[in-house]
Amino acid sequence: MEYRKIIGRLVLCLSLSGFFSACSDFFEVEPYESVVEDDFYKSQKDLNASALGMYTPLSKDVHKFLLWGDARADMVTTGQNEPAPYVNEFVINNVSAQNPYADYAGIYETIARCNRQLERVYDVIGKDDRLLPKSVNAYYAEALLLRAICYYYLVRTFERFPIIRSDYAEEISYVDQQGKTVSRKTADLSAGEIEDLLQFPKDKQEVWRMIYNDAIAVLGMLPLNFQWNNETLPAEERYGRVSQPTAATFAAELAIWLGEFQTASAFCNSPIVNNQHSLGTAGAWPNQFTGSYAAQHSMFLLGYRFDNSFETNRLQEFTSNIAAEGGKYYLKPASQTINTIFSYESSDVRTNFSFKVFGQDTVIWKYIGLDNVSSRRPAYRSIASWQIYRSADAWLLKALADLYLNDFASAFNFVNMVREARGLVKYLPTDIDYTDKDLMLQVIFTERAREFAFEGKRWYDLMLWSKLSGRNMLAEKVASKYDGTLRNEIFQKLQDEKNWYLPVN
Repeated sequence: MEYRKIIGRLVLCLSLSGFFSACSDFFEVEPYESVVEDDFYKSQKDLNASALGMYTPLSKDVHKFLLWGDARADMVTTGQNEPAPYVNEFVINNVSAQNPYADYAGIYETIARCNRQLERVYDVIGKDDRLLPKSVNAYYAEALLLRAICYYYLVRTFERFPIIRSDYAEEISYVDQQGKTVSRKTADLSAGEIEDLLQFPKDKQEVWRMIYNDAIAVLGMLPLNFQWNNETLPAEERYGRVSQPTAATFAAELAIWLGEFQTASAFCNSPIVNNQHSLGTAGAWPNQFTGSYAAQHSMFLLGYRFDNSFETNRLQEFTSNIAAEGGKYYLKPASQTINTIFSYESSDVRTNFSFKVFGQDTVIWKYIGLDNVSSRRPAYRSIASWQIYRSADAWLLKALADLYLNDFASAFNFVNMVREARGLVKYLPTDIDYTDKDLMLQVIFTERAREFAFEGKRWYDLMLWSKLSGRNMLAEKVASKYDGTLRNEIFQKLQDEKNWYLPVN
């Protein structure tokens, strides 16, 4: 009951106040700052401003995604000699319900903004004669897809959470005991009444299907190559917003989780054959981290803009070992990461840029480095982005899907394409028995570990690896990060899949 009370207060807060809170990081968005609702949703400009505002709460939470997806896994540990307690709880896999980094309020704020967009977007038809019908559909699809991505984070991270698919900002509609649909103002409801109206899924499969159906629904509605209302988006919005290639890649990943490998393989083809996306070259690979975007590499990211204030990009704060640039060195690469995943094939650009060793300190370099050598981002001025999907996702998801379709040659080929694009020599059939499914799973997930190191994906990859192999790879890999008795303790703890999920703050 206490859990439901917390959720009730959360929804009430997000609906009445957080929904209209100020946004200042990636995009400045008027509707959530000062615009009166009656004066809004009258033009394409209003729709676009509202759409941009949906991303802001997520941009503020990228440090949480780093903790959820990496600090708990096998590739990251604490950088400080005396670790920050709440950060260390993630590293040692003992997160308390009081941990502020286990707070998912930002995700629900984005969900609330998506719900508002979904319910109001078609009100603009007829009010702006310059707005094309296909663009209205695209705005609807954008909100639906972003909301699905939010629930994708939730379903893999938390054991229990509510499904909110309506805009509760002004009123809530529900069916009473007499079977009549009743609408009441949200402001008139108590937290207890709201909690009783929330929908909690019967099981996770219900959530997976909801997300998957929403992802498929948007595929024909989103613009293919960032064309909105017959205009090409500026670069900042092009990669800072979801797109059709994002939707196809996301749907492919969901299909793999659901065991629909033929569908997953087909979905991957869309971004792979799209000439707006490619694996790029080894020399250009770091560009996606050193700039606010990277053509062809980036597919969907959460950006950060420095607004002339003395504040630190949370990614720089968490990974930098230099206090003068705002660094607190909360997290660093685990030694086993360097000794295994990055221990060989030095010609790999990812080895040269993902991390660096400076004296006694090993640092995650993606968010603080400007080149492959030692140039660092300016103090308090990092614009490092958080990558959610990159082109390489499609290639490596294609390899996974084809492996489970027993198309071993195709899976092998897609792994080699990624390797070659990163400066490595191709595997030869004599090097690896590519018809050995368990061995190829290891090859693919190791390639994903190198490609997406410290991008918040490792914990979830280990969950997926466990699901596909029928073997608890998450417990095995995560436990290997620890020494002594703690290794066995963590291994035993993670044998229970309930311990894969975070408690709710």
